[in-house]
Amino acid sequence: MKPEITLIITNWNGSKLLRECLPTVLEAVRFDRHHCYEVMVIDDCSNDNSLKVLTDEFPQVRAEQTPQNLGFQEANNYAVNLAESKIVMPMNNDIKLDPKALHYLALHFDNKDTFAVSGKIFAFDQTTFLYGNRGGYFHKGHFHLYEKPPEDESQTLFACGGAFMVNRQKYLDLGGFDSMYHPLYYEEIDLSYRALKRGWKVHYEPQSIAYHKVQATITRQEKLRRISLISARNNYLFIWKNILDRSMTLTFLFYIPLFLLRDLFRLKSRFWVAFYMALKRLPRALRGRSIEQSAVLYSDREILSRINANSAHLR
Repeated sequence: MKPEITLIITNWNGSKLLRECLPTVLEAVRFDRHHCYEVMVIDDCSNDNSLKVLTDEFPQVRAEQTPQNLGFQEANNYAVNLAESKIVMPMNNDIKLDPKALHYLALHFDNKDTFAVSGKIFAFDQTTFLYGNRGGYFHKGHFHLYEKPPEDESQTLFACGGAFMVNRQKYLDLGGFDSMYHPLYYEEIDLSYRALKRGWKVHYEPQSIAYHKVQATITRQEKLRRISLISARNNYLFIWKNILDRSMTLTFLFYIPLFLLRDLFRLKSRFWVAFYMALKRLPRALRGRSIEQSAVLYSDREILSRINANSAHLR
């Protein structure tokens, strides 16, 4: 039977994580008897024994490999093109699923306007809440994110990239994850924001629960600094590509030089470095901006007003 939903797990040198997490994914598939699933692992040219682990221990999983190391965004896009189902679910290889997680996500696709949906994410201890329904607002030239209460079912800004279901054709129509944000951060915000501005729905489903393993290596100081720079760089890229409102754009042009001058006098380099990193990718952001200007149905103000309508955070 042709699968209705393909779970796509991106993997690079993660054989231990596959052994740890895949059994919970397969259990969640067995629980949802109302939908036909396929589980695919897209291996991004690992040099560990990931493919052997899949062959020997998980023969029911579809194992695919990228033609070369593509990175997270492009590996996902490659796998989505291989899938034939109407719905796909990009996943990290360090995600465990609650048995009922898939069932609650899949219900949202009874609505043809649904673009994507994601659920509530906890740490591996199953008690520490990490993230779920996100909001966002534009202030003094920067795009800011915030976390809504875990049970808040209002409109979310984006479906969290570690484990979300998405309409495959709509994903392809948007071009999938934009590798401009490589290696990480903002690709799922960019994707969902563009979907919202086209009139599609992005949902948060608190009854769907997953568990994310925070990698120990991220705690290294040098890696934390690198991640901080990439996050700041991608904030700039997101604004240049997606914030089309004239007054917001003028606000950005006014405040960013002021912030850079402030940091210069304070001998802080983060935003200077991030701004320089972003400038190298400016042509790609502007090409994306040109596409967005001709394709969107709703303005930035309309979308952000809807996202933040019930938020006490901004009152």
